Amino acid sequence: MRSVTAWLSIRAVLAIGCAVVSTSISTSARAAETVRAVWNVQELYLPYFGLTTHYSCDGLRDRVRDMLKELGVRGDFLVTVPGCIELSGPSPHPTARIILANAVPATDELAKALAADPKRAQLIAKLQKQSKTTFSDEPFDAHAKRVRLYAKNNGASSVGSSGDCELLEQMRRLVLPKLGAQVSNDDVSCTPHQGTVGNSSMDVDLLVAVPAKS
Repeated sequence: MRSVTAWLSIRAVLAIGCAVVSTSISTSARAAETVRAVWNVQELYLPYFGLTTHYSCDGLRDRVRDMLKELGVRGDFLVTVPGCIELSGPSPHPTARIILANAVPATDELAKALAADPKRAQLIAKLQKQSKTTFSDEPFDAHAKRVRLYAKNNGASSVGSSGDCELLEQMRRLVLPKLGAQVSNDDVSCTPHQGTVGNSSMDVDLLVAVPAKS
């Protein structure tokens, strides 16, 4: 019961934090402005259902990895596709399991909620096991970043290919809101069983860590 209460508390605090992120991003494009942030560690599931583009399990894993790198989440994220039926070739309905850390504004309420979350330590342990990195709960500098995600990741505008259009739609619905991201200039609209002309895209604004000075 205690763990459920802690989880609900974190969800409530993070909902406020994500609203703060979205508001600050939408009202100011000055990416040079920094805020103090902490890492929100979370586990997400992305069940993929595509009518036009089909992925192998490894293919879905790799494309989700590429998008997370472009978005600028903490670099030691983990993407797996458990329970694959097909050993090779397209998988009917693969699901990506994502463990990641993204920047959220640091508040006293959030610090207390994260400290009381038993699942957070488990997720951090999984990230550290595969990446050999260390985690700190100390606040760090973060700023708004705008990323443009394309349906065709090679930048091509070819006719007859839908690229990652359906995957982008599902990322927009299932993953980006959990990162406190705001989508704009969005012309990603997929037609089942049809390729697309040009290369549709969306702009994503979210909070990312300021790179360390070398």
